[in-house]
Order: sequence, then structure tokens, then C-alpha cells
Amino acid sequence: MKTSGIGTKITCTTTFLSGAIGLLAASATWSNNLETCLDGRYPPLCNKSLLSPDQLRQARAAEHRANLSRCLDGRYPALCRHEDLSETERPNVHRAEHAANLKTCLDGRYPALCRHEDLSEAESVQVQRAEHSANLTMCLNGRYPALCRHGDLTQDEARRVAAAELQNPTPPPRQRRSVTHFTRGRGSSECEDGHWIEDVMDDGALIKLEDGSLWKVDDADVGDSAAWVAATEIVVCDGKLINTDDDETVEAERIH
Repeated sequence: MKTSGIGTKITCTTTFLSGAIGLLAASATWSNNLETCLDGRYPPLCNKSLLSPDQLRQARAAEHRANLSRCLDGRYPALCRHEDLSETERPNVHRAEHAANLKTCLDGRYPALCRHEDLSEAESVQVQRAEHSANLTMCLNGRYPALCRHGDLTQDEARRVAAAELQNPTPPPRQRRSVTHFTRGRGSSECEDGHWIEDVMDDGALIKLEDGSLWKVDDADVGDSAAWVAATEIVVCDGKLINTDDDETVEAERIH
């Protein structure tokens, strides 16, 4: 009988501990979910079924604030949920997007990133001048004729560029080959090495490689790519840029 009593006590204690651990785990999950919901930046990760009515209102308000902040940045219209904006917010977002686009356009170096259709007639004239000037500067470097838009040059400019290209022959390309890249915990993937960074733009949000390709870095990885520098060797995988000097990988999408 005594042995049976001890066994019963052990069973009850085990059941109690299991229940307590389950409650703690559920509490932690609820707490983490609430924190994610009230952050507002990641609506798909928020399990709204776990929220009380008051918490749900707070979460929706947080999502609205986060979306408005992203929209007012102006640089990434595709990431802005315009349908969630109020009538008074939309004009402000439109102005922010226009200003951000104009700034990109007036840089002149990246016509593919400029939404020319959103420019006024006067702005289009300014942008054409900026793009012509940037192209001429690139062409007069002489070392990258493939990146020069020769058709946009005047006759005099074309003669100067031809002379520059003769004086600065294109350096031999680095040998490019297909390699198998192994990532811890993710197996392997076929990649291409022999690339290097020509320019890091927009605080790491855009990476231009030596072949003229332009890559938009995932927002979650911009903190890493912002510290990258020109001439760094890069391995290109499917949707990834791998910095072999710093052993860092960022998710990226080729946009040009």
C-alpha cells in the first residue's frame, strides 16, 4: 500500500509538472505573439486569434503606424500597403514617393530605377541632363565600354570616349565558374563566382556588380550589406549574394 501511495504521488507530481510546463510554454508563446503583433511590422506573423479585443485594436493600430512609416519613407512603393492609408495620409505618401523617386532619377547613374512616367515635364528635362552627364562620366572612364550608352553621346563626346577606351583597355575578366556552395544547415546550391562589387548604393539596399547587374537586398539584410565595399569578391547564388571576404550572405533580388 505504501509503495502504491508513493507511485500515485509521483504520478500526480509528474502530471502537475507537465501541466505547469505546458502552461509556461503557452504563456511564452502568447507573450511572443503579443510582442510581434504590437510591433506592427510583420502582420503575417501575428496570430490575431490569440488576442483580446483590446489587444487586437492595439495590434491593428501598430500595423497602421508601421505601414505609414514605411510608406512615408517613399523609396519602396511596392512595400507600402496604399489601400490601408486614410484620405489625409495618401497625399503625404504620394509626395514622399515622388521626392524619393526624383532623388534617384537626378542621381543619373541608375535610369532603370527611375520611374520616368511619374516626373513632370520640367523634372524630366533635369533628369535627362543628369543621366546624360552620368553616362558621359562612365564612358570617359574608358574601362567599361559595355556599360556606356554610346547611342546617347554627341559626335564630339563619342570621339572623346573612343580615345579614352583606347587609352584604358578593358581589364581581362576574372575567371567565372559554377561552384557548389555549402551553407550550414541548408545543404548545397549551385552558384557562380568571379563577381565583385562595383558600387554599394542607398545605404546597402542596392548592390551593383561588375557585370552591370543591380540587386535589391532584402530589408532584413541591409544592415550587413551597408558595410560592404567596392571590389569585394561576390559569389552569386539563387536569390543570394555571398561576400566571400567577410563570409556574409544576404538575400537579394536582381532588378536589372
